[in-house]
Amino acid sequence: MQPSPDLIAQLDQSTDQLKRARLRNMQWLAAGLLLLAALVFAVARSQRGGHPAWGYVEAFAEASMVGAIADWFAVVALFRHPLGIPLWHTAIIPNSKAEIGRSLGAFVENHFITEQGIAERIVQADPAARLGAWLSDEVHARQLGMASAGVVKQLLAMADHDTLGRLLRQQASAYLGQLNVSDVAADCIDALIADGKPQQLLDFLLDRGAAYLDDEAHHAAIGDFVLGAFQIENTLVKKAVKAYEPRMIASLQKFALAVRIDPAHPLRQRIAGWIADSALHLKADPQWQDTVRRYQLQLIASDTVQAMLGELWDAIRARLLADLHADAPVLAQAVASLARNTGQILGKDEHARAWLNGAIVAGSGALVRRYRGEVGAFIAARLDLWSKEEMSERIELAIGRDLQFIRINGTIVGGLAGLLIHAVSQAV
Repeated sequence: MQPSPDLIAQLDQSTDQLKRARLRNMQWLAAGLLLLAALVFAVARSQRGGHPAWGYVEAFAEASMVGAIADWFAVVALFRHPLGIPLWHTAIIPNSKAEIGRSLGAFVENHFITEQGIAERIVQADPAARLGAWLSDEVHARQLGMASAGVVKQLLAMADHDTLGRLLRQQASAYLGQLNVSDVAADCIDALIADGKPQQLLDFLLDRGAAYLDDEAHHAAIGDFVLGAFQIENTLVKKAVKAYEPRMIASLQKFALAVRIDPAHPLRQRIAGWIADSALHLKADPQWQDTVRRYQLQLIASDTVQAMLGELWDAIRARLLADLHADAPVLAQAVASLARNTGQILGKDEHARAWLNGAIVAGSGALVRRYRGEVGAFIAARLDLWSKEEMSERIELAIGRDLQFIRINGTIVGGLAGLLIHAVSQAV
């Protein structure tokens, strides 16, 4: 869990306070050494005639004071004017704030934000292996699945469903309009013929027809159908047809039975030929194809089909919402399963890891090339938001304690240099 911004601010403030305290301690130590050198100088000066050794002590103390004061001036001049006096080339950091920002940005760009450096770091980190290990964990996969379901739920809540429904209807209409129904129908007929389905369908129709003919309650309707089909209005002819009705029905029953029991009946062959010819026409006859195409477009444009397509998004959304509100959404389970499988592949397949790492390296290289120039500008802009005093204080807190060692070393090294010079002069 990430810490809150308030907690981060408190931690930063505490860190700054600790740095200030440590800086003050080092400043007092350096100043104390200067005072000590001054005290030793005063004592040695007063005792100079008592013994030759005091001359050496005086030379050491005098040079120590000079070194300490010189290094104090050098360190203070970085951050402010010594003693408030605006001497030339002092308060270097505050007066060079803009240049420091540009130089720091250029330095980071040229030495840190480089394609080779970032690529090497990515290869060392092996993000593909880490991702695979993370995804392979059941808890992580389940969390990712539930998080994905939550995201989809939020997206559905924010979506413009009227627009989505209209777009889906338009896309579905366009897809159906581009579909070659003639080829699809021909392929279906070929598949049905290969499986013997037309003959099975004919057997089914013959069985149903025989059952219909066997039922005497339908005989009168059959006779009326014949009269209507041939438009017979003459009363005598009607009576003759009605008288012939039993023989006609018996003849139909006999014919249906003959076709049903004979797999090689001529009618079967003719029907098979008609169906095969239909498939050939659908594949190669432009007139058939144009006719099918015209009816296809008319059907798609009909109000009934457009209404059905218009309700398609509502049906999908309702199904999604019902699943997302379940205790164990199918969508979440599918995402979790996909995550686990991906993790297992990345864990076992070295080529998959190499490919993913290569893709990440290539993507990072593109990002570096595109945004590298903005890194320096961003750093310079951030530093520009600080005042001169704030920038000077932050840098002093970061390195000021170490700079106090310059004053300490200057006190000691200056004293040793003074001692050496005095010794050489005495020897000469």
